[in-house]
Amino acid sequence: MRDMPRAAVLIALAGLTLASAQEQPAVEHARVGVLEGDALERLGATSADLRAAEPHPSVRYGGLTKFLDRTRTVVTGTFDDSNLAVLKALDSLDAYGLKATIAISTQSGPITELWPRLRAAVENGHEIGSHARRHLCQWPDTSTFCRSAYGRDEIEGSRDDILAQTGQRYVWTWVYPCGNCADYEFVHERLRQAGYLVARTYPDERRGGHIVPDLQSWAADPYRAAYTQVVQRQGGIAPAGRTDVALLNRKFDEIHPDLSVAPAGRGGGAGRDRGAGQGAEGGIYQFATHPSLLDFGADQFFEQHLAHIGGRPDVWYVPLGPLYAYRIVREDTVVTPLGTREGWVRFAVHHTLDPKVYDNAVTLTFTIPDASATRVRVGGQPLPERTSGLTDRWNTEYYRRDRSSMLITIRPNQIVELHVDTE
Repeated sequence: MRDMPRAAVLIALAGLTLASAQEQPAVEHARVGVLEGDALERLGATSADLRAAEPHPSVRYGGLTKFLDRTRTVVTGTFDDSNLAVLKALDSLDAYGLKATIAISTQSGPITELWPRLRAAVENGHEIGSHARRHLCQWPDTSTFCRSAYGRDEIEGSRDDILAQTGQRYVWTWVYPCGNCADYEFVHERLRQAGYLVARTYPDERRGGHIVPDLQSWAADPYRAAYTQVVQRQGGIAPAGRTDVALLNRKFDEIHPDLSVAPAGRGGGAGRDRGAGQGAEGGIYQFATHPSLLDFGADQFFEQHLAHIGGRPDVWYVPLGPLYAYRIVREDTVVTPLGTREGWVRFAVHHTLDPKVYDNAVTLTFTIPDASATRVRVGGQPLPERTSGLTDRWNTEYYRRDRSSMLITIRPNQIVELHVDTE
């Protein structure tokens, strides 16, 4: 690579990073937050309920959707460091309807000035992740350094600071300061023991490997989770940034294919039909950035990119930690038919995961005749219907009709009931 142009070297290095990320075998870690006991028993389902289950002529269960509410693509972002630019970054995210993980160092920078805005961000559907307490960095990141930098004070202390200051119910995400120590399994285990579900890397910043890791799905190892691309100016020891709006948007379009209408203006994608291009399955688009390396304003690269990816009804906007929690919830959720009672077709939706950690909803699909009037209850209470709007939460409950499909989005460990009137 010595005789290659600098841009070509960066592309080659990014390609090596992509190949490495995509070829990693899945890594199994012990699950965080698994409960003992039988979930069906906790729901009060009896053996008689199970024996009485029979197919219903008007209701056919079709499984769980890949992403919440049968969206095609996920958009998530991570923002690193504790500085005042975080305030402007959150305002921009809110203006374009995106949700992100704000990774802060809880004893670094002007943190006391940030806490009030971070509390409001949590209430608005963002996540506060941990970027340690003091943001310790070293190159090379030796085993000795990592054993010291990843002690309980940094890992558990920063988690506890976030819980105490923000009202957030859980801290799901760790973001490695400077990308250090992400390759050490003992670090992964310490993070897991502290309850983190995902740890985002920042690979090979010195040689530009962090610019386009090009992860477009779930990370094979959640404690070495890369992302799709950075959106930021050059900074620190990095050889370059990534601010070309056409390139940024093109990468998103790779993941969210077959778009027939180009976005226009602030939140310009809001009018796009959820059903358009439904057969073209997307993936996970995750951008990473540092607020201090952003330029703000509708005419600047960051907000131009947000305008392109925001406001789409076929995209799920969700922070990183709840997204990885959703992956586990979806994998572990079981839907069990129960006997019909007083005309209500019943299903037990259950898993053995701790709801304090996993408060995620999942979406069940049912096929029901188009012309039928259908009522839905969960836990004996009517479930509200949703007819429009963005999918930008991970734990709300509702149902919606899409022609002959009934999509029911609920948190598991409940009994869902459907009453169909076909006359």
